[in-house]
Amino acid sequence: MSIDAGDALLRTLHDHNPWWEDGAAAIAPPARQKSDFYHLVRPDRAGSQFEDQPLLGLVGRRGAGKTTLLKQFIHARIEQGAHPEQFLYLPFDADPLYQLQSDDQLRRAVRYYESRILGRIDETNPHFILLDDVHQIEHPNKPTIDGWGAPVTDILEASASRHVVVTASADVQIERELDSVGFPRDQYDTQPILPEKFRDYLFTLYPDLEEPDRRVSPTSIRTGENSLPTALDTGDVSPLLAELREKFEQVADVEPRIQSKVVDYLAMGGTLSYEQDGVVESASDLSPADYARLRDDVRTALYQEVPGFESIKTIADLERLCALAAHNRATEPIRYQTLVDLFDVDRRTIADSYLPALAELYLLTAVTEYDNARPRSVQLYLRDTGLLTALADGDAARVLSDFEREADLARVAGFDHTMRFAYGVNAAQNNETEPAVQFWRGRKGTVDYVFEIGGNPVPVGLAYRPPVDDTLASVQEFLDAYDVPVGFVVTGDTVPADDPITLRGDRVIQIPYWFYLVLC
Repeated sequence: MSIDAGDALLRTLHDHNPWWEDGAAAIAPPARQKSDFYHLVRPDRAGSQFEDQPLLGLVGRRGAGKTTLLKQFIHARIEQGAHPEQFLYLPFDADPLYQLQSDDQLRRAVRYYESRILGRIDETNPHFILLDDVHQIEHPNKPTIDGWGAPVTDILEASASRHVVVTASADVQIERELDSVGFPRDQYDTQPILPEKFRDYLFTLYPDLEEPDRRVSPTSIRTGENSLPTALDTGDVSPLLAELREKFEQVADVEPRIQSKVVDYLAMGGTLSYEQDGVVESASDLSPADYARLRDDVRTALYQEVPGFESIKTIADLERLCALAAHNRATEPIRYQTLVDLFDVDRRTIADSYLPALAELYLLTAVTEYDNARPRSVQLYLRDTGLLTALADGDAARVLSDFEREADLARVAGFDHTMRFAYGVNAAQNNETEPAVQFWRGRKGTVDYVFEIGGNPVPVGLAYRPPVDDTLASVQEFLDAYDVPVGFVVTGDTVPADDPITLRGDRVIQIPYWFYLVLC
C-alpha cells in the first residue's frame, strides 16, 4: 500500500467547499452574526475588509470564532449574489495529514481550484482563498519544506482579482512568515478576533436593543464635538456628560433587564456565551463539562501553538500562570520576585517570554503601574472571565451566589472592556498606538484602569461595591497629579445613586457598571 499525503487535502476539497454544488444552503447561518462580522464583511455597503488589501490575517485564540467568521463571510456574499465558485476554503487543522508536505498540498489544491472550479466563471471576479489555521503548516525545523508564505505570494501574483485570508493564533505567526519571504508590509493587515463583549451578548439576547432608537452606539463618545477626546482637548466636560445622559435615556426603561444579565455574562465570559445555534441565556444552563471544554481548549492551544512562536521550554508554566491569575482575580498586583520564586526562573523569562506569549494568544494581559519606569509588581488579567471561572471554580455556581466573587469578575471584565474601549477611541482618532491599560497607586488609593488617548491619560476607578468615596478620592488625586480634565468612577448595582450619570466635583463622571460595558 502506498501512501501519498500530498493528496490528502485534494481528495477532500469538495467536502470542505460544499457551496460549490449547493450554494449558500450548504452553510447553516448562526442565530446571530458575531460582532466582528459587521465591520469585516460590511453587509450594508460595497466591499469588505477582506478586500482592502491583498492579504488579511484574522488572529485570536482557539474558540474565538475565526472559522465562524469565514463561513459567515462566504454565506453572506453568496446570498448577495456572488458565485459560490469565488470561494476556496482550506482548513489546515481539520486533518493532521494536511500538515504533511503542506506547501505542496496548498499549491495542488489551488491549481485544482483554478482549473476545475474558478474556470466555471469569469476569473476577473474577485475571488477569495481562505486558509484556516495557517500556523499549523509552519515548519521552522524542516528547512526542505516551505512555510505558507512562499505559496501564498505565488498565489497572489497569479491573479490581480485574488484575495487571501489566513487565520492564526497570533500576529507574530503571520508577520514572521511573511517577513521571511519578503512580503511587503503594506500589502497585508491583521485583525484580532476576541470573545464577544457584553453589548454583543445583550444584543443577541434582546434584539430590540439594536433598534435605532434603542441602540447605544459608542461612536459619538469616540469622535466628534461631544466625545471624550474633545473633552480632553478642551477641558470642558459638559458636552460629554450630556451625551452620556442622552445615551442612558435610550435604555433607561429597560435598565433592570440589562442589569440582571451582568452576572451571567461575568460567569460565562464572551466565549461560552456565544454559540453557533444561539446565545446561552443563563450561566446556570452551562454544566461543569462546558467549562472543562473551555479549559481543555486553552491547554491545547498552549501546547500546540506556543512552540510555533516562542522558545519556551516549560509550556506548562503558561497554564500555571493562567491558573494563578484566575485564583488571584486581579485583586492585587503580584511582585515579580514572587513569580520568580514560584516558577524557578529568572525575571527576564517571566517578563520577556512567558507573559508576552500569553498576551500574543489573547489569553492573559499583564500590566504594570502607570508612569513607573521600574515596576516591581505586575497585575495579571485573564481576558475572558469564563476562563477564570473554569480555572478557579469549575462551574458558575459560586459566581451566581457569591457577590464577592461577582465583584472580582467585574474587575477582570472591566479591564478587558477598557482595553477594547481604549482601542476603539484611539482607532477613531487615527492614533496608531497599541491599546494599553495600567493601574496607578496614589496616597489615597488605587485607580484600577488608566489608558491614554493621544498622550492624555484617562483614569477609571471601579466601585462595584460601596463605598464610592475612596475610589472617587483616588481618581481625583490622579486628575490633580496629571492635570487631567476628566476621569470616571464606575459603580455597581448595589451602589445607591439618585442620578445614574452624574458629575462628582467638576471633573469625575460617575456611571453604572453595566452602562460602561455597553459603551465599550
